[in-house]
Amino acid sequence: MLAARGLRPNRPAVIAILATACLLHLIGVPVTLAAPTADTYTPSPTPAVSTPPPHPSSTQSPHPGPNANPQPTPESKVDDLQPGKPPPPTPVAKPTPDAQPEATLRASVLLGHSVQGRPIRGVELGHGPRWLAVIGGIHQGDEANSTVLANLLLDHFRQNLAEIPEGVGLAVIPDANPDGAIAGTRANANGVDLNRNWDAGWQPDAYGPSGFVPGAGGTRPFSEPETRALARYLLKRPFVAAIFLHSRGGFVVPGPGAGSVQLANTIARAAQYTQLRGWTAYPLSGQSSKYLVPRGIHVAIVELTTHTHPDYPQNLHGLRVALAWTQHLPPPTESLGVADAEFSDVCGTLPGPYRAGLTSPLCPW
Repeated sequence: MLAARGLRPNRPAVIAILATACLLHLIGVPVTLAAPTADTYTPSPTPAVSTPPPHPSSTQSPHPGPNANPQPTPESKVDDLQPGKPPPPTPVAKPTPDAQPEATLRASVLLGHSVQGRPIRGVELGHGPRWLAVIGGIHQGDEANSTVLANLLLDHFRQNLAEIPEGVGLAVIPDANPDGAIAGTRANANGVDLNRNWDAGWQPDAYGPSGFVPGAGGTRPFSEPETRALARYLLKRPFVAAIFLHSRGGFVVPGPGAGSVQLANTIARAAQYTQLRGWTAYPLSGQSSKYLVPRGIHVAIVELTTHTHPDYPQNLHGLRVALAWTQHLPPPTESLGVADAEFSDVCGTLPGPYRAGLTSPLCPW
């Protein structure tokens, strides 16, 4: 065809073109001898190139790609990418303006220690200035459900601080006799009934549910560290009322005085217990209620229905109305403080017999 048109073929050029086509065919590149046009040309894709990761000893920081977010995220901070750096601290949420100061609302207090060194603790909720105490476990053994109830009441008001009326503080001491709780006994580790050891008609021998018990009152009033700790605490704080939890019977007994009768009546009505005018089952001596009432603290003794069930719902209602009743009491003018010699640790450890009516600058014997 070239010869027909009068053109002479360039043999070396043709040979070069054919050689190039053969070479491209051998390496896998498609070859066409047709002239390329804009409609048929498609560029070959750029092959992906994998970059080997940097050596662990390299200190060069990685560079983000062109589409990377330049802002570090909590999951991939710059500091996290550098070896040997500690993790960033967990951010702490700032309290809201309406948050209440937990330190004043849920303060744990240490009253003292038992004969065997176990702590006697309480929890204070609210602000006062009128304070109501709930004491469980002064008798353990078959009255251990009083500690169960006190803990249930404490858990409820910890979660529902708004139920404590304005101007009232609530203190809960679930276990005033921790040694008795461990041993499963009514008395403490010295065999003393802690509700016969107060300086109010005290006797060395006392009565209990099992009858006459020699030595149940202790060697003298406040001879036991548990009663000294509880008395110090109740008279140091501005308490105006106290509820002692016992079992069994399903009734409420007031301490002496009209205020104690009102408190006991308020609780009995709300908890649907029987209110007794006083205790007549056997003689009592060295009671906490007879010691506290003359010092400005109204007392009610709650006896749960059985030795096993805590009577929680009805006593929760009873404590609610007791707190409301406490709100209407006048605030205490002063507290006696810890200087009272009757329940000082010095008097509790001094040797010598107790003689009622004989006092010294330190101790009443």
